Formats: sequence, structure tokens, C-alpha cells
Amino acid sequence: MKLEEIAEIAGGNLIGKNETEIIGVAALEVAGQGEISFVEKTDFAAQAGQTKASCLFVPETFDAELPCSFIRVKNPKLAFAKIAEVLHPPKKQPPEIHQSAIIAEDAKIGRDVFIGAFVCVGESSEIGDGTLIRAGAKIGDNVKIGVNCTIDPNVFIEDNCSIGDNVILHSGVIIGTDGFGFVRDKDRYVKFPQIGTVVIENDVEIGANSCVDRGALGETRIGKGTKIDNLVQIAHNVSIGKRVIIASQTGISGSTVIEDDCIIGGQVGFGDHARVLSGAVIGSKAGVLPGKIVREGVWWGIPVQPLDEYKRQNAHVKSLPRMREEMKSLKKQIADLTNRLLENS
Repeated sequence: MKLEEIAEIAGGNLIGKNETEIIGVAALEVAGQGEISFVEKTDFAAQAGQTKASCLFVPETFDAELPCSFIRVKNPKLAFAKIAEVLHPPKKQPPEIHQSAIIAEDAKIGRDVFIGAFVCVGESSEIGDGTLIRAGAKIGDNVKIGVNCTIDPNVFIEDNCSIGDNVILHSGVIIGTDGFGFVRDKDRYVKFPQIGTVVIENDVEIGANSCVDRGALGETRIGKGTKIDNLVQIAHNVSIGKRVIIASQTGISGSTVIEDDCIIGGQVGFGDHARVLSGAVIGSKAGVLPGKIVREGVWWGIPVQPLDEYKRQNAHVKSLPRMREEMKSLKKQIADLTNRLLENS
């Protein structure tokens, strides 16, 4: 693409040669001729001044000298990501159903669908137009998958689950396995029914080896535009809102509700029936107790608490060695004074 096209797509102000051709994107440190990169903050001006890239996205306030063309935009990282989508589109497979695939006779397969080797599609299931199902994926009975989805190798979508449009499920994802629910009966555990479903709305992406359990009696739901990292566990009857970000190794216990536009850091643990209100940000390794309501704002720690409180407590903990030495000194002084008083008496 020519730089003038890129500037138009990004909605930015181009300074430099309109006709320069860009063939790809790259990190600032390694970008070369024909590539475009970005500078997110003016702090990187010195590094940007050494770039060999043909063009950079820079903040609107950026005024340092550069050895290449540049495009001033409001959000350089966002502009870079949008152009990367155009210059590096996902790999497209031509429509095909591999001869080793096993597809139920009453399954409905849309137009321009790719179904790879050893894929299974169960009875009464529907695959939407333009969807890509790669080798070894297993689609259960009565499953609905929308249009333009990507189902990577060894994904399992169990019976009666629903997947929206433009959904990406990375390798090893399991949708609709039984939730972890048991009732104690004297000397044994009786399994509570796990006969609900999973509903994944449009534009959701779920990372490798993550698991979304089916509802016990109702549904587990993941809202539109939510992005989930690798190795995340979502238990039965969890409800996740729209545009939620969940980082790796987070575990969400049953019946937890996470509302729209929340950010969950890595390794966060949720007790059952917790609720996270819209706009909350929970830092890595936090622990959310069962039934806890987490309101808008930034939260951290175990148990989870507002960030300012967490920082104060952390500061107090770090001061314990100093306080210990002070206590030892005070105890010695008290002992000395006590001995003197006894001697004088």
C-alpha cells in the first residue's frame, strides 16, 4: 500500500512521500525499508531517530526529527494494528471438505466452508458461511456455528452449544464440557446435573487450551467482543459481558458475573457467585472471594481491594523489618530503665 492510502485509513496527517510503498509492519527495533512501525510515546524519540523503517505512526504531539516519513495520529498503536490487519490478513483456505472428515447426514454446511482432516461434525449441527474448521476439531450434536469463524486444530465444541459470527477458537479450546458440581451424600458425592449450554456471542476470541463449562441447568454466556487469553477456566453458569479482557491462567468459579468493559489480569481467582461491575480493572494474581462485589475502579491483592488500600498495606508490610528492629531497640531500652529503677529502689 502507498503511504497516502495508509494515512487515509488511519485518519492521520502524513509528513513525507505519498507514493512510498509499504509491504509490511514490524517492531521499531527491526523495521526496515518497505515496512511501517509506530512510536507510542514521545519518550522513544531517540530510538525512533535511529529507525530504518520507511514510515512511523507517531503521536499528534510528536515533534522530533525522523529519518523517514511519519503519520501523526491520535493513537499510534491502534493505527498500527488496523494497518497490520490489512497488510497481514489471516490465511484463507479455499472451500474444501477433506475426505477424512466425518459429517452427519443432517448437518448443514454453509457456503465457502473449509473443513480439514479428521474433523467430526455431529447430528443436526450447522456451520455458517465462510467458516474455517481445521484438522482434528470435533463439533458435537445440535451445535450452531456462525459465519466467518475460525476453529483451530483439536478444538472440541460439545453438544447443544452456540457460537456466534467471527469467533476465533484457538487450538485445544473446549466449549461445553461438564461443570464441576457435586452434592455430598454421606460417604459419596452425587453429580449435580450439567445439562445446560454455552452461548458465545459475535467477535469473541478464546486462547489456546482454555475451557468454558456448560451451564448446570441454564447457560454459560460470553458477550460480544470479549477476548480471552490462553489457559483460562470459565465454570458453569458464568456470565461474561461485552468487550471484557481476561488474561492467562485466570479461574472463574460458577455463577460469577463479569459485566461489560472489565479488564481481568493474569492468574486472578474468582470464588463462586462473585460480581464484577462494569469498568472494573482487577490486577494480576488477585483473589476475589465468593459473593464479593467488585465495583468500578482498579483493584488488587488477596483478598481483592481497591488499589490505594493495597498499596498502603504493601507499604506497611515492607516496613515490618524496620519496625522489628525498632521494637527490639525499645525493648532493650525498657529493660535497661527497669533494671536501673530496681537498683535505685
